[in-house]
Amino acid sequence: MSSKPALVSGYEQCLNWAVVLTVSKPTKAIKRVADLPSWCLVIVADTDTPSNYMDVFHELQSEVIGKNVSNDRPLTSQEQPNSNVFLFTVEIQREWESMKGPLGSFVSHMPWMHISRKNLGYLFAILHGANFIFDFDDESYIRIDDESGKLLDILPSKHETTGMMKLTNVSIVSLGASIYNHHMAMKGSSNNETSWARGFPLDKILDSHTHGKIVFQKDIPLQSPIEQVGVIQYFADENLDVDALHHLVPKPLPTTFDFGGENVHPVMVPKHGYAPYNSYSTIHNKDAMWAMLLPSTVSDHVADIWRSYFAQCIFHDTSLRLVIAPSMIGRTNNDFDHSGDFEAEQDLYAKSGKLLEFLQNWDAPSAESVPERMETLWIDLYEHGYIELDDVYAVQHWLGALKQIGYVFPPLKRRYRNVAVMGQFNYAHFPTQVDDVIFWVQKYREYFHSVIAAGPFSEKQVKELAGHSIEVIVGSLNGRKNGHYDPYENLMVALQHFKNSSTIEAVLYAHDDALLNVTDLSQGMYPFPTNNIIANTKLMERDEFSYGDPREAMISNDDNIKYWANATSYRMYPNGTLSTYDNSLSFKSFRDLYNNVLVKNWAMYLKAYCSGAQMMLTKDPESAKFLEKDGSMVFPSYSQADFLLLPTKYADFYTEAAILHSKNNVFLECAMPKIVDMIRQQATTTDEKVTVRVVKLCTTFHGKRGKPSMIQWCQSRRNGNDNTKQTFGILHPIKLNTIGYKAMDWIMDEIQL
Repeated sequence: MSSKPALVSGYEQCLNWAVVLTVSKPTKAIKRVADLPSWCLVIVADTDTPSNYMDVFHELQSEVIGKNVSNDRPLTSQEQPNSNVFLFTVEIQREWESMKGPLGSFVSHMPWMHISRKNLGYLFAILHGANFIFDFDDESYIRIDDESGKLLDILPSKHETTGMMKLTNVSIVSLGASIYNHHMAMKGSSNNETSWARGFPLDKILDSHTHGKIVFQKDIPLQSPIEQVGVIQYFADENLDVDALHHLVPKPLPTTFDFGGENVHPVMVPKHGYAPYNSYSTIHNKDAMWAMLLPSTVSDHVADIWRSYFAQCIFHDTSLRLVIAPSMIGRTNNDFDHSGDFEAEQDLYAKSGKLLEFLQNWDAPSAESVPERMETLWIDLYEHGYIELDDVYAVQHWLGALKQIGYVFPPLKRRYRNVAVMGQFNYAHFPTQVDDVIFWVQKYREYFHSVIAAGPFSEKQVKELAGHSIEVIVGSLNGRKNGHYDPYENLMVALQHFKNSSTIEAVLYAHDDALLNVTDLSQGMYPFPTNNIIANTKLMERDEFSYGDPREAMISNDDNIKYWANATSYRMYPNGTLSTYDNSLSFKSFRDLYNNVLVKNWAMYLKAYCSGAQMMLTKDPESAKFLEKDGSMVFPSYSQADFLLLPTKYADFYTEAAILHSKNNVFLECAMPKIVDMIRQQATTTDEKVTVRVVKLCTTFHGKRGKPSMIQWCQSRRNGNDNTKQTFGILHPIKLNTIGYKAMDWIMDEIQL
């Protein structure tokens, strides 16, 4: 007995495989797949499959070939009957049961007369080196192109120069909800907005928020470590894959779909979202083949939908994406027993909504690879009643079998779950405001699991965003809705909201026009490092003691650090006087200090809401605990305050400091460094020191500010040689309502590389 099956002669070079399970005689659907150029087909037999299946298939194929070739020439290799078709007979399957190791155990574990028997075909294709697997059934046939008379190609062609295979003009959907109804995007002839796919939660079928909004198109590679199409679900024309309830209700179905029109494109499901896909007409690429396992303890009508939801839960922590493609597939119009289907689909009706809630919140922090996460997920699904124990054994054998036949699992690309992102929107008057917030939140959900929005939103906007499943923080302590103060006040609300969370360890605040280099901020680590406060410099080329502690600096042996601390920090006294940090010079007005000492001449310093408000803060009796031994209050240099990451363990310290600053109307960029300094004063103990990690901010105040030329300049700084190379954590300002969704999407991905 061998531990690994031998390759079947003649199929070693097949890179594209189709897999079908059948108990019927050969069909048009199977015949057409067998006719696909450059594809091989494995037909998985079951105990009821006709014993003369291949004889009938041979006759069918020969009849068709005979009609299309002349009798005076020999058949080409492509025309040879069955040359690319393998029947995985019951006898061969039973031979596989005798294999040593998890492969034999898996085959023995699969029940007969159930759709999960199809899993053996997937393993056969993977064993033979499949790059792509077309998963279909014997009623789903590939359509023929009206102009050429040839079968439609279900895979895009490779680029002539790069050799890369990609889907072109894929529609990007902006979606707040976690479930996506793709029927509207496929442009059905009936255009019925209450149409839904099999497995779609019944409580969401009338929810228009699940339709999303197509915002632009882009090309997406089928195989890439950054972002790739893991699964293509081809939409079926005419006999849709909808549940029995859809058929039984008295309403018209959108029966035809345009697969070649200018307004119909493939649609990518957002990374945080879910959409049901089936086993009737899908393509899995190599990196997604681990996800093809069909559970065996639920009905055939439920198994492939459950598989799709289970898979997407793990896709969200990889580079794999789901694309719904326009109709290249038709389905045979058989008379189905819809009442029988209704009974078989009870789990879909009763459990789909709860299952999706479970999957959205599921995590296994200690599972650090795809197989570990898959096994842990299926165990948890069993414990919550979505599958039975036999499927836990099945997934364990499946994963072992994949390793046994040499399958290589893709790496994880995990979203951060220990940090919540708060996007600060200072304005809420734009006509596209709600759409902008939805897209911004969606983009950051590609990197973080928890993302909320804060801003001066109206009641109507809050209600609309809530309908899109977006959590919102509104207003400020004083009800003024002013971007000078709201950001640090809203961060206070977010910290208090998450401070008792068992998973969130920090809140990351960022303005909506600040794009984050998550790779730099996280230092490429998982989970996100939350032991330090993270803040930003003023400019890419000048950090000038940003967020530094002048107390430590002045006892340093480094004269340069001492210089910058004294030249950018200052003291204020409750009697209204001021001095340099080292008390070498005293002043009666801030203007004198500004003109004679401060290195960075920043006009905002002279405003009442900066230096004037800081003096009010110094005089406030509630600030007494923050005064130094000489009775002064030390103020670090201002900083651009478009970003801050604060551990939730400092939430109460931050809140106390933020309330004081808000009470005295201290402007954001003057307030934030001092708030952090107050945390340092209060939270530093003999056992723990509050530390601030400072990352570079790339911006400019010249004519190219916020324009593509600024982005290019920042990227050139990052991509320079060893002597000039400078990484940055934040790119600012990049305004979404100026550059558009497509550019923001591209820039955000580009700066991570």
